[in-house]
Amino acid sequence: MGLSRLEFLPPGATQAFSGWRLALCLAGIAVLLPATVLWLVQAQETRRLEAQLAQLQPARAVRPPLSASQQRERDIELKLVATAVRQLNLPVTRLIKTVQPPRDVRIALLGLDLNAQQGQDGASALKIAAEAETPQDMLNYLAFLNQQPMFSSVYLLKHEMNANAPEHPYRFQLEAQWRQ
Repeated sequence: MGLSRLEFLPPGATQAFSGWRLALCLAGIAVLLPATVLWLVQAQETRRLEAQLAQLQPARAVRPPLSASQQRERDIELKLVATAVRQLNLPVTRLIKTVQPPRDVRIALLGLDLNAQQGQDGASALKIAAEAETPQDMLNYLAFLNQQPMFSSVYLLKHEMNANAPEHPYRFQLEAQWRQ
């Protein structure tokens, strides 16, 4: 018994390209040939235009290193710009809403001073000038601000009784450290 061969094609199908199959293959090549030529022409034109564009690109100038004095001037300018940007990005609306006293604390806000200087811990200072009818209202407001999560610390800078006013109100200044 010899080895048998397994054939998947029907008998007579082994003739590769003859007759109508050859004609169909040649017709397909004839249809695809112009598209292939056009694609090759466009690819060559694209390479030519990319090379031309690369030649037209301006050469990047290499800046000479700055002298020590020029570098110091540049650093000062950068610090000034950073300070200006930091001031522009202050959350003023949120700060004003936070310092508004509750209804049961009777004080009048006279002024707010945003100090853009930052401490080592990244906190900025807000100075608050206010007036209260009683010392207890002043202390209640100080306690209220200390409870606000926006402030890391609030302390009384100075206070005085205004003897010239008819009801002798207390004027005081606070400083609140807040994180940006």
